[in-house]
Amino acid sequence: MKIYSDKKLYFMIQKKMQCPLTGREVTRIEGDTVSYDLTIAGNTVEIFLCRGCGDNIRKLNLPHHIISGLIANKIFPERAFVRLKKCNNIHPPIDSESVVLPEFIETAVYPKTPKEKMEHFFLDLFKRQNIDGEVQELNFTGEDIWIKNYFKNQNECEFYFEGLKENGWIKQIDKYTFQVTHFGLNVAVELQSEGSNSNKCFIAMAFNTETKEYREAIKRALNKTEFKPIIIDEEHLASDKTIPDGILAGIKQSKFCIADFTYNIAGVYFESGFALGLGKPVIYLCREKEFPGVHFDVKQLQHIIYKDAAELEKRLIEKIDAWIK
Repeated sequence: MKIYSDKKLYFMIQKKMQCPLTGREVTRIEGDTVSYDLTIAGNTVEIFLCRGCGDNIRKLNLPHHIISGLIANKIFPERAFVRLKKCNNIHPPIDSESVVLPEFIETAVYPKTPKEKMEHFFLDLFKRQNIDGEVQELNFTGEDIWIKNYFKNQNECEFYFEGLKENGWIKQIDKYTFQVTHFGLNVAVELQSEGSNSNKCFIAMAFNTETKEYREAIKRALNKTEFKPIIIDEEHLASDKTIPDGILAGIKQSKFCIADFTYNIAGVYFESGFALGLGKPVIYLCREKEFPGVHFDVKQLQHIIYKDAAELEKRLIEKIDAWIK
């Protein structure tokens, strides 16, 4: 665990405890907050637990396998200050990101239905190939497989593996190896063109000459993180499709949305809200001097507040790498 100036080491006490987020045993350090490191499937996060919220967080009976999956897939913040929504302690430790419960779990993007879990698991196996048709080994006991795919245990993972074989998406070579079929290859192509698995991002922002440099910064950030921007005034819409049709279709096709509230444009509220309603992640942006004018309900959400295009590009790349990929 890194040492920051907000930690008063002279009165810290180390004790064993059960993590209320994942159920795992951890070594906590007691200071102004209860803090500990948590490593799942090779990814380590630093947790700061509000002391006043600890017992009430345990009473939420959080889905441990879902939070473990979010950590394993690097969706959970690397340095997280965990609290309840009604908590008065709104001053997180240095360089940490607030995780408000239970809202964080309710809005997080992960496979929720059996269909989504099957498709997520298949695409994970598909992407592990170095070449199409490669024979792969599969170890159900490894956290890298069953926890990253949000299964409760190894038995559930094996059950879905049988489903992949029944669908004809994979074939088992022997007890420990399998191969993606030609039919599975076509399924993977189709799934990757859909919103939750696509490489597209819908951009909602004010489009004028003053925001042009910020639009370009967003596009550069997406290009560097291997995502394709959908910007409605740059799309070539079919003659029978209106701009509102194009907006809704673009959001549905996208993996996530970037919403820049600079100039407080009403359309940005609608488009980001529509994306959120579809269960898609939304990254909120605003230029620093414009942020006071953002509506109260949206202002409470975590924003990337930027001063110039260079800062926007850098911080957006960091956010996408940590939260989307």
